[in-house]
Amino acid sequence: MLPVPTFLVLLYISISYVLPLYATSQPERSKRDNPRTIKSRMQKLTILLVFNLLFVPFLQSQLSSTTSPISFKDAFFDLGIIPGYYSAIPNHWQFGQFVKDLAKCVILIVTLYCGPVLDFALYHLLTPKSSILEDFYHEFLNIWSFRNFIFAPITEEIFYTSMLLTTYLNLIPHSQLSHQQLYWQPSLFFGLAHAHHAYEQFQEGSMTTLSILLTTCFQILYTTLFGGLTKFVFVRTGGNLWCCIVLHALCNLMGFPGPSRLNLHFTVVDKKTGLTSKLVSIWNKCYFALLLIGLISLKDSLQSLVGTPGYRITL
Repeated sequence: MLPVPTFLVLLYISISYVLPLYATSQPERSKRDNPRTIKSRMQKLTILLVFNLLFVPFLQSQLSSTTSPISFKDAFFDLGIIPGYYSAIPNHWQFGQFVKDLAKCVILIVTLYCGPVLDFALYHLLTPKSSILEDFYHEFLNIWSFRNFIFAPITEEIFYTSMLLTTYLNLIPHSQLSHQQLYWQPSLFFGLAHAHHAYEQFQEGSMTTLSILLTTCFQILYTTLFGGLTKFVFVRTGGNLWCCIVLHALCNLMGFPGPSRLNLHFTVVDKKTGLTSKLVSIWNKCYFALLLIGLISLKDSLQSLVGTPGYRITL
């Protein structure tokens, strides 16, 4: 059972991220992809982020126990927002290890998404009309991409990984914490925070109530599981928040794995027969096999995130 003050801090962190999303004019509230709405929400969240970067460490320093007091300075640095600074390591400044950790996270994602990555490469190699530069232009150079691949990963990881986890670690004695509690309780806050999308979908009126409920339940489950992943990475890397941000950004970019783009092209857009059709069919089977291999290899990839002995946050 969480102490009431600790629970209230956790609840504040979780809710404070969602409330500014609706502090817009009434006509725009249900239009989350409206550029004006996006800019307004990002401005409000940025102000709140700056405030919480000071307020949350202050709360942690004030509510920490007398037997294990923590200063505002230590609570602030524990957030992991300073690149290269590891509060869990005696020699705090570790730029070399910081870069290694980031590289390991990129390799982790490439391994996990080995099927979609190879499918993307084959698609652009074997379809002459496709253009990587054109795809890049349409995919990245707009405000929606900035929100999805840069702003959201940074702000969500600061709120729902860094602030939530450090509240657990700084306000609850480690003897009372288990890894399961540390990984999954904060992740549930992250998952439930996505339930507000149901309200937006209901306001749009483009989906049935059942579809909204099923979509929301899946999103809560998916984001809770992903939250567990980033919490694990934060702990295993000694509080490297930027590893979590990179993971979040790359996962947002890759999305939930779907059908092979190459297979769809040659079976729907540009139908092929004969040898090409057989090769595409073989690749489609290989693609799904690679999705499974990437998922199985995730455990080994996560284990590689630990550096020297004592490097991880210990309980």
